[in-house]
Amino acid sequence: MPMQKDLEQIHNTLSEILKESEELSHRQYTADDVLKLQEKVSKIDEQYKEGIIDDRNKNNPSDDPYEHKGQGVVANDLAKVHQTLHSLLERAK
Repeated sequence: MPMQKDLEQIHNTLSEILKESEELSHRQYTADDVLKLQEKVSKIDEQYKEGIIDDRNKNNPSDDPYEHKGQGVVANDLAKVHQTLHSLLERAK
């Protein structure tokens, strides 16, 4: 089963943010540079927390969203982005 279209778009956006983070890490940057990337993530983060990205069957309590194609990928992408941005922020000038 292919990844849902909205999850695929989120995955692509997070992948782009990771790419921008990598590029940022190879030059001198400020906390403001990192903040701009964090702002890009915040909307996705809010959607994820609010369950907007949650595609499970609400009538089935045993339906695990992490078994759905793409949910685990997005959760992993979010974790990577947060970890990367946190590391960048710690090293910011």
